[in-house]
Amino acid sequence: MAAKKTAKKKAKETVKKAVKKTAKKAVKLWTKAELSTLKKEYPNTDTQKLAGKLKRTLEAVRFQAKKHGLKKTKSYMQSLYKAASKPATKKATNKKAGKKRR
Repeated sequence: MAAKKTAKKKAKETVKKAVKKTAKKAVKLWTKAELSTLKKEYPNTDTQKLAGKLKRTLEAVRFQAKKHGLKKTKSYMQSLYKAASKPATKKATNKKAGKKRR
């Protein structure tokens, strides 16, 4: 009899674990204010920063932008390209501060 109760208990625990794994988070709907902010700021703003401002994931912001046909402006994309293509500035070396050679 005890073996049957133990088997039933284990089966219930297995089902509970399976339900927990498959349970999905509730979808947070976008408000009109959030969509308005997205449409206004997405074309000229870093997507990661905008996601933080809206308290949404990067993927959620990208998905909504694509859904609403939003794209980054040409000037914004060029500014990113220019920033990435600038050579890194070298640190000034101070020869006098180093050890003297003999």
